[in-house]
Amino acid sequence: MVLLMLKDASVRPQANRLEALTKGWLQLNSAGVTLGSAERQEVIASARSAWAGGSAPEGSAGLLAEAAHWVAADAGGLTAEVVADFERRGLSRLRYLEVVGVVARLSNVDFYARGLGASLTELPDPTPGDASGEVLADLQVGDGWVPSAGGKLGVAPFVLDALPAEGQALRALHEPMYVPFAEIMNGSYADDLTKPQIEYLAARTSYLNECFY
Repeated sequence: MVLLMLKDASVRPQANRLEALTKGWLQLNSAGVTLGSAERQEVIASARSAWAGGSAPEGSAGLLAEAAHWVAADAGGLTAEVVADFERRGLSRLRYLEVVGVVARLSNVDFYARGLGASLTELPDPTPGDASGEVLADLQVGDGWVPSAGGKLGVAPFVLDALPAEGQALRALHEPMYVPFAEIMNGSYADDLTKPQIEYLAARTSYLNECFY
C-alpha cells in the first residue's frame, strides 16, 4: 500500500524505511487498543485536515476529531486543563493517548512521503474487528497528562506503553526512521549521516513541531 503512496516519489526511499512505513500505515488503519478502525481513520482525516490548514472541527464532529485536530495543529497549546476538559466531556485519557499515538505516527508516515515528493496514501476501507482493550495495569497520570506505566511518565519513546500494541508500533517506526535503540547513546553511530547530524535534524524538527513528549 505504501509502495503505491511512494511510487511518485522524487527520491527513492530506503528499503528498511519503506518496510517500516508499510507496516505502520497498515497498523494505523486497523483497530487499535481503545479505538476501532473507523475511529482511527476519523483521527487520521482530522489530523490531515489540520496540517492542510483546515479549521477546527465543529462540536458536531465529535471529540476524536477535535482532539486529533489540536494534537496535529497546536500540540504546544495543549495543557492539563484542555486534556481534563476532553475527559470531562467523555474522551477518556486512554482514548486521548491513542489519538496522540495515531497522530504522531501518522506524521512520520505522511511527512516522510511529502519529504520524498510523493503524494499521500488515501484511506482504505475500515478493517473489521474490535479494539483489543489490552491496557497495562497500575497506570498513573504523569507528564503529558496521560496514563503511563513503569515509571516512564510521558517520556518518548515509552509514552504509549500504557497501550502495549501502540508502544510497539511507535518503536517499530522509531528505530528505522531515527536510530536503533542500542545506538542512541553511541556518538560514533552513523548511517548515511553521522550521529551529530542525525541529532541536529531530530532536535530542529522536534522544536519546529513543538514536540514535548
